[in-house]
Amino acid sequence: MARRVTATLSVLTLVLTIACATGWSAINRLEGNLTVNTSISSLLSGGGSATAASDATYTAENILVVGSDTRTGQGTGYGSTVDSAGNGQSDTAFILHISADRKSAFAVSIPRDSWITRPGCKADGTLDGTSVTGKFNAAFAAGGAGCIIAAVKQLTGVPISHFVEVNFKGFKAIVDALGGVSVCATTPISDPIRKDSHGNYEGSGLNLPAGTSVLSGDQALAFVRARHIGDGSDLARINRQHKFISSIIRSASSSGLLSSPVKLFQVLSAVTGSLTVDAGLSGDSLKTFLISLQGMSPAAIKFYTVPNTPRNDHENVLWKTADADLMWNAMINDTAYPPKATGAPAGQPVLTVHAQDVAVTVLNGSGIVGLARRAATQLAALGFTIASVANAPSSDHSTSMITYDPQWNVSVHTLVWAAGNPQANAVAGQGQTMILIIGKNWTAARAAKITNAATGTTAADASCAN
Repeated sequence: MARRVTATLSVLTLVLTIACATGWSAINRLEGNLTVNTSISSLLSGGGSATAASDATYTAENILVVGSDTRTGQGTGYGSTVDSAGNGQSDTAFILHISADRKSAFAVSIPRDSWITRPGCKADGTLDGTSVTGKFNAAFAAGGAGCIIAAVKQLTGVPISHFVEVNFKGFKAIVDALGGVSVCATTPISDPIRKDSHGNYEGSGLNLPAGTSVLSGDQALAFVRARHIGDGSDLARINRQHKFISSIIRSASSSGLLSSPVKLFQVLSAVTGSLTVDAGLSGDSLKTFLISLQGMSPAAIKFYTVPNTPRNDHENVLWKTADADLMWNAMINDTAYPPKATGAPAGQPVLTVHAQDVAVTVLNGSGIVGLARRAATQLAALGFTIASVANAPSSDHSTSMITYDPQWNVSVHTLVWAAGNPQANAVAGQGQTMILIIGKNWTAARAAKITNAATGTTAADASCAN
């Protein structure tokens, strides 16, 4: 049944301890639950991707996290083994970068259907000297951890400090040990189990109402593996997985684990029983690493997907190399992502949505005849789409303001900058067109410098999944 698995639980292992790292004594007792892969040590950088700053205790870390869909050792309820080697495919994979100062982290998901060229591998993970072009997720099936590490290093140039592999055997136990995980959906979700035209079963069995639901372990597994809801794409599924990981982090940070030793032990027991790690994430090294994460807030943890575009077969995706390189360079050099906008006006934040992709209704709230029309003309000259110009219900606005639908909470930043940083208020259900009310303080619109940085979410973002 459980055909899909995400790497959610490994992130829980790493980030759960942000809230409860002082429970490392429990990790000490449960360390024997971990499976340690000692064959990949030579492929890992060990010391992180950058030298620690003079005032830092740690170095940056880049952790490759893989969720395998193998059924080997998982029990008959999960179906048969996918490949003869028993590795399964990397149904989910991402690189988690943790800064040297331990103040921030960001993860970049690699779509399983990425069409790439990678090193050819033998079944034991060693390279065979050839190159292979195909789907990214086939690397793990071909040669396990060694093969996917080699593929990621060649594709990104990012040195990998550690490797974590997740199976789905303990997935439900972890969610249930947390007392369930809360998720939010913009519309009802229905993904019944049914037969396709070839007689194969598809669907996750998920059935959720719109709004917020607390998922049990069974429901959570269906939520993160569902592929037949929304547009059915792997990219949409990655977005749901990011939302779910964020909810787990918030749950772990606020559920009182430290004050409940029994609950803490249950959660950590389920986590450690689900993981295969490299030797550098075991023993005293694991404890040191976990303790280093204390104090990192959910808002400081961001999630992205490799920038991509559909391949002409409409089934796979190609990476936008120049855009992706911004991510890899940030990991390699332990610098901020998104980067500062090169050539941007002083004080401008990183903006990722072009003016032509933002529709605006301009309303005159200033009482000054013609001011809204003048502002609309200025914005149109910068590329904004002007939906209409009219008078606001009130003409006594001393300052300008914007209202926008929270679904466009990234796009609004471009308008906010162009309009001189007025207050922006989210109005659910307003739709794609934003409303700019011109106040008496309006002077002129200003151009926005757009970067190619990808948009992402933070673990503190509790917005609904589509």
